Amino acid sequence: MSALQRILIASPVRQSPNVLKAFLSSLSSLSIREDEIEVSYVFIDDNEVQASSKQLRAFVRKHGGRVVKAKAIEKPKKTVIQRSRAGAASVSVNAEDTAGTLEMSIVETPRTEISKVEASISSLQESIVTVSTAEDDPRVNENTQVYTRNEYSHYWPEEYIWRVAALKDWILSYAIEEAFDALFLLDSDLVLHPATLTQLLNGEEEIVANLFWTRWQPGTIEMPQVWLRDEYTLYEESRNEQLTEEEKQRRSADFMRRLRKKGRYEVGGLGACTLIRRSALEKGVRFARIENLTLWGEDRHFCVRAQALGVKLHVDTHYPAYHIYRDSDLDGVTAFLQSASKHTGEGTEGSKHILISLCMIVKNEEKSLARCLDSVREIADEIVIVDTGSTDRTREIAKDYNCRIVDYAWKDHFGDARNFAFSQAEGEYILWLDADDVFEEKDRQQLLDWRERLDSSIDGLSMEYHLAFDGSGNVSHKLRRNRLVRRDKGFEWHGAVHEYLAVSGNIIHTNIAVTHKKDKEYTDRNLRIYKRLEEQGEAFTARDQYYYANELRDHGLNEEAVRWYTRFLDSGHGWIEDNLLACMKLAECMGRLGDEGAGACSLI
Repeated sequence: MSALQRILIASPVRQSPNVLKAFLSSLSSLSIREDEIEVSYVFIDDNEVQASSKQLRAFVRKHGGRVVKAKAIEKPKKTVIQRSRAGAASVSVNAEDTAGTLEMSIVETPRTEISKVEASISSLQESIVTVSTAEDDPRVNENTQVYTRNEYSHYWPEEYIWRVAALKDWILSYAIEEAFDALFLLDSDLVLHPATLTQLLNGEEEIVANLFWTRWQPGTIEMPQVWLRDEYTLYEESRNEQLTEEEKQRRSADFMRRLRKKGRYEVGGLGACTLIRRSALEKGVRFARIENLTLWGEDRHFCVRAQALGVKLHVDTHYPAYHIYRDSDLDGVTAFLQSASKHTGEGTEGSKHILISLCMIVKNEEKSLARCLDSVREIADEIVIVDTGSTDRTREIAKDYNCRIVDYAWKDHFGDARNFAFSQAEGEYILWLDADDVFEEKDRQQLLDWRERLDSSIDGLSMEYHLAFDGSGNVSHKLRRNRLVRRDKGFEWHGAVHEYLAVSGNIIHTNIAVTHKKDKEYTDRNLRIYKRLEEQGEAFTARDQYYYANELRDHGLNEEAVRWYTRFLDSGHGWIEDNLLACMKLAECMGRLGDEGAGACSLI
């Protein structure tokens, strides 16, 4: 980038003050070398909240640029020509700044020259203002333009979509008229990594989007804002292929795993955070509706038009943005910015990056492993996968995430397997998960925040383990596990089944939760291990007695379960929570055996 590049950063804005504040703050923090890049800003103010409009005006006063009222674009005034006392003509039209007028002085005064100016201004309006007034265009109906945004979804009426398309097309035309080298067009609910703009300009692609991920519904996995085909297809398919649903899911998962790797990839659709080079602008890319196309959303019509014009679409995945899709996502902004600062070498002087190793033991986890690993991005510096004999695509998926895969001969002892996994770690702290565990986004952000506070005085973090949920999505069963521990403490695992990590020292109990998402049906593996240990005369701890009784109960072996629940309760060494649950389960087993009276007594 030897020559100075003039870049327009622009956004149509209808946003809440808190979200807009985070967006504008990230713009002001972009790393820009002034000897290489000259940045200008244009915001279309479509806000209903006055505080948001004030923020836009304050931003341009500080950083330069202009704020355009959306209504001024949608309802242009008639051209008015007035003569000054000196005889020159002054032409006023509805324009792109907050003053609302653009004045042009004309030296020649003959009527023919004035007519030329009128025609020129009219042509300029037509090229910039690509939407009719509300009175003329049935698609623009103020009574139906209700944009709804809540914790569960965003609702965009059809009329509002094409209204936004018109505002975006105005920005495209403005970028052409002002001869910018590129336009960075983005939505106002994004928080950018400081290196975003520099990275997007580091290439020759005519159109390239910066990646971000979104949970479109609470509790679902994150999805990218780019796709491969049609409205939102995430897998490749030739015209003659007939894919099964399983193959479609596999290819979609492969595409999303590719997006987790830093790089630049060709895609079929994109939006919301896009750098558009001048060459693409001049070819005629636009957001306006293609009348014979039924695809939903202005970004899709933009992408179809770009492809038809021979403009390829790309996505850059080096510095994903953070999407504030719902107000609760504001809680993750601080952790995102801290992580961004860490990965650009900025931050507090003298701060040290703590290395974390994720250790997992797996076997045939192709359905859940990618989901788990996605949830620890930016958390784990090293991922150790101890594979106990997978025959599916587990190892292939692990390689996609640059995991270190270590083979291990299974010995029917979970504690030994986890100790082996811990022995392979090289980080200062060790985090452990099962393949069907995930960090939901709010918990991932909390852990990112905690890692910035880790130091030698902290021996470990305990976290909640959410195991079951009711019909409303509320946690119905949870417990607490020691999840992150210092490697140099040498903490060890105990127990062949339902193993536990014995820790000591300064263990901090956090509000971070690991969520269990079971993908497999339970097998009799644990029961078989306990049976073998019993036959070998193994001395069971109170913990083993309780969990063995649970396995017997779950497999319908009620008489044996009663015997082991009784032994557990008689030992007097169980945790109070386990004692209470054991009484309830003992009563249940007795009831199954027809001894309901004894079952009731066990509860008393």
